[in-house]
Amino acid sequence: MATFPIHSDLASLSMTQIGGHLSDVSFTLADGRRIMPMHVAPWVDEALAPDIPPIIRVLRGDFLCAPFGSSDLLPDMPLIHGLPANGAWNVTGDLTNRLEATLDGDVMGATVTKQVELRKGERVVYQRHTLTGGSGQIPIGHHAMLRADSELKIAFSPWSMALTPPDPVEVPPLGRPLLQNGQTITDLHNAQRADGGTVDLTIFPSPEGLEALWMVVADQRPEFAWTAATSAEGWVWFGLKNPRVLPQTLVWFSNGGRDYAPWNGRHRRVIGLEEICAYFHLGHKASIAENPVSRTGSPTTVNLTPDVPLTVCYMFGIASVPEGFGAVTDIVRAPGGVTLIDAAGHTAFAACDPSFVAGVA
Repeated sequence: MATFPIHSDLASLSMTQIGGHLSDVSFTLADGRRIMPMHVAPWVDEALAPDIPPIIRVLRGDFLCAPFGSSDLLPDMPLIHGLPANGAWNVTGDLTNRLEATLDGDVMGATVTKQVELRKGERVVYQRHTLTGGSGQIPIGHHAMLRADSELKIAFSPWSMALTPPDPVEVPPLGRPLLQNGQTITDLHNAQRADGGTVDLTIFPSPEGLEALWMVVADQRPEFAWTAATSAEGWVWFGLKNPRVLPQTLVWFSNGGRDYAPWNGRHRRVIGLEEICAYFHLGHKASIAENPVSRTGSPTTVNLTPDVPLTVCYMFGIASVPEGFGAVTDIVRAPGGVTLIDAAGHTAFAACDPSFVAGVA
């Protein structure tokens, strides 16, 4: 499979030509350790059945979804998560620390371009997608996935609502859900399990042999919203977004709860922290229709217009943290970057430009 690498002094990655998935994402910490936090599916080098879609064949890292979920209003594009996550990208640029690419095909009449950039002295990946032309409402999102080699403590910027989808995410015997469907979650430390009891959603890995999807609806007022995962290995992965463009975070706990091909019970210790504007993974129809999330004032689609390009900016990266650093409680602007803070008042700094995510038309 063709991939296109870029690098800086502290970070490197490659992008797959099919699907535009970011792969081999690597960060070098101040102590010299090389951290590769993003997930790569265990079957990417295997010969799979012909009916397996491209997105599943290349599944890794992060990628753009448009529409997010099923393409049930686009009969010419039936693939889950749309053409950007499945189709071919034509790459241009010098491929040193930046790549540019254009999707081969369109999304509801819109031309889609991708820019991925690494900057000197930073452990951050900057992504900008622009949809030019086209018309209509569509759910969109980023699909970042981490691999939990060690325990991760999950945290979010202020949110107004948390919930699970209306139907089970998996159905026995080939799939097993962790969470009770159709619940509003008031305490992330005590969510209702499908089999009774409760589970703490702020700690991953989740119980083995189960799958879960749940959503956090962000407060749309701050300059940027954030998602963070503190590793027991002395670092924090964090993502920044504009909450007025990507107002929800869809969380996917995948820990061996799918027994059908190509998952076959081996897709484990994977957490998706997916920044979206959509009603779960339920597709185009469900996101356009009135739903429990949109009724709160949190939109579940963006609007494409012929004359005004839509630009979606998202960034993620790594910060080294001191011993004893716990779950993130806040991420704030600081000169030259952001400061991450935990409940005990420990701090960590990440050089970056948080104003990047505000660059949205």
